[in-house]
Amino acid sequence: GLYWHFVDLVWIFLFPILYLL
Repeated sequence: GLYWHFVDLVWIFLFPILYLL
């Protein structure tokens, strides 16, 4: 659903940030 696509987009941005931290 649209909700899960939103979650995927959030992780696409959060994962690299957490990795760099």
